[in-house]
Amino acid sequence: MALSLQQENRLKQMGATVRSSSMYLERLMKNEERERVARIIMEKMSIEQLSDLMSLYQMMGQKCSEELEKKLQDLMKEDN
Repeated sequence: MALSLQQENRLKQMGATVRSSSMYLERLMKNEERERVARIIMEKMSIEQLSDLMSLYQMMGQKCSEELEKKLQDLMKEDN
């Protein structure tokens, strides 16, 4: 029995969905492993090292926010 074009397209979409979910699960597992390793490393760090690390991430978060805001403003200017 031949498939209609609509049936064929639906099967292709389902295949893409399965591939996407596989990739999502793979990324999720990698992220969980990275988090596990990071926790192990941080457990071995001193209070001072953890404090410095937290300060670095706070600063980087602020810089990212500033850069994102700038890029969004530039994008809005382009649209006008």
